[in-house]
Amino acid sequence: MPSSLRFLQKNLPLFRPTLCRYFSSTWVNFTPRRPGRLNRRKDPEAELYDIEKMPEYNFDAMTKPGYDILLAQQEVRNYLRKTKFELPQLSKFAEEFIPPPPTSILRFKNSYYIGENSPLQNKVVLTIEFYHIKALLTQKQFHKFIVLCGPRFNGVEFKFSCEKFPHANQNKKYLSDLVDKLLEEAKKDDDTFEDIPVDTRHIEKKLKKKKLRGLKFPAEWCRPPAEGTKVKT
Repeated sequence: MPSSLRFLQKNLPLFRPTLCRYFSSTWVNFTPRRPGRLNRRKDPEAELYDIEKMPEYNFDAMTKPGYDILLAQQEVRNYLRKTKFELPQLSKFAEEFIPPPPTSILRFKNSYYIGENSPLQNKVVLTIEFYHIKALLTQKQFHKFIVLCGPRFNGVEFKFSCEKFPHANQNKKYLSDLVDKLLEEAKKDDDTFEDIPVDTRHIEKKLKKKKLRGLKFPAEWCRPPAEGTKVKT
């Protein structure tokens, strides 16, 4: 018996296959497959949206602008339905309008946006006619009040606005307290501001803009018509 066979018989257990195999010597069947590769082939819904299998577009479907018009019509019908069936039920909650008394000189203005939230909903605008303030103060005190207000006086009324707080009622209370502080400061006799003139530059600027809006283009500045053209008169 050759020596090589004797060596194999003695050391045969050393050449038996083990459970652990090197990656370079593993079988091709043991290679992992991609997880989504097999599923895409068997998924019928994925085949429906395959570009190669989609039918040819014959321009018979509704476009994006068409859907927008349809949604707008649906919204209008919804409001019309509410106007017909729900609005008459609110008549029992109607209250008679009572005009404010002459003693209430503060006018507050709020803006509400139906169907959406806007930061401008918190803004409150307060207007006061100048003759209401003039009736509460003397001539010197009224002059001091105008100087303290500055550009918030437009020659006809005092206008204040506030949007620094998250709720409209808070801004309304702030403006009311601000007017009270201005009146209290104007009534103090320690300094009447008589040597300070009333600044009217912002008023003159607004009036100048209004006058310029009504100006017409000078006729002498127009270019003469070219030869061979007809001028309509």
